[in-house]
Amino acid sequence: MAISDSQKIDLLWKKVGFGKAKTDTNDNKKAPNEAISSDFVVKTSQIWAQSDSVPGVIPNANSSIVNVYSDSITNALETSEDTTSTAHRTWRTGITNWISPSFGSTYQLKVFAGATAQANIQSTGVQLFETGSGSDDQWYFDYQSGTLHFIGNNLPTAIDTNTSNVIHVSGAVYVGTTGLADAIGAAQTYRKSNLAAVYTDSTINEGDIIEVGDAGDGEYAVYLARTGNPQSTGDLTLISTRDSSGADAQTLSATVQYNSGTVTLGDVSNTSRPLSVVVDVTQAFNGTTIITVGDDTDPARLMSAQYVDVSEVCTYVTNPSYVYTDAVDANNTVKVFVTQGNSSVGTATVLLSYS
Repeated sequence: MAISDSQKIDLLWKKVGFGKAKTDTNDNKKAPNEAISSDFVVKTSQIWAQSDSVPGVIPNANSSIVNVYSDSITNALETSEDTTSTAHRTWRTGITNWISPSFGSTYQLKVFAGATAQANIQSTGVQLFETGSGSDDQWYFDYQSGTLHFIGNNLPTAIDTNTSNVIHVSGAVYVGTTGLADAIGAAQTYRKSNLAAVYTDSTINEGDIIEVGDAGDGEYAVYLARTGNPQSTGDLTLISTRDSSGADAQTLSATVQYNSGTVTLGDVSNTSRPLSVVVDVTQAFNGTTIITVGDDTDPARLMSAQYVDVSEVCTYVTNPSYVYTDAVDANNTVKVFVTQGNSSVGTATVLLSYS
């Protein structure tokens, strides 16, 4: 037995009117008494991100937001019959996202019957009105799917099965951006290699967040755009840098062996001062290996070879007074320099503490 119309109506009444799932007949459970929520799902891909830019009156020219189908602009649109339905009953535009009268009364779709490829259909065709002609021949248009259906019991004379006419429509379609990420007013995140790349991107809007790989000091930084299409740091608000993103560990360490060569301990920030350098020889070196601690400019800046006797298992400490002042942390790289000599064994742990 087919589902009764009353049951279908009850389901819609509970779903649309109350946001509830139907679990019983209306006689046994009224809509306010249904307990299970059943909300409609809105896909993010269906969100009209620029809906606030749709004008309240249908425009007289196409734009990046609205495309108008009208004889005065790009001609009305000829539809195609849905042959899976009753003859001449349903017509498809093949286009989604038609703008409904909820944006303004002038977006009300206009429907015309006429021959295929008939020119100037709005003046030469037969206009069919939504409320019909009084012969129960009304039509309904689904603006989201772009489908027109003659919902009345009868078909208008101009489009009934005795004619070869087709349906033409005049209205407007939303062609702006879609998706939640592109919604106007919603901040977007950009990743740029440097500030120059930021200044050449005209799509950046006020409030957008920009991560820059190199903010001019060799390190990343995060900015908030104060204006659209920023052209200088005056148009940006600095949110975070590599140095400010977290507490500095203030210690660097590495384990080296007789044949390690140059080993990077790590970068220290501008104004950092090494407090102590510790070389803990855990396995004596059997040859002429030399270990120093410093940087590329001065490999022995923080600990020279004279302070470390690698032939003995022992711990060696220095307390340097040097302050690193380069604005680029990558230029303040502390390294361990292991000159092997003729050693074949030997291991040491190097620890740097700084403020």
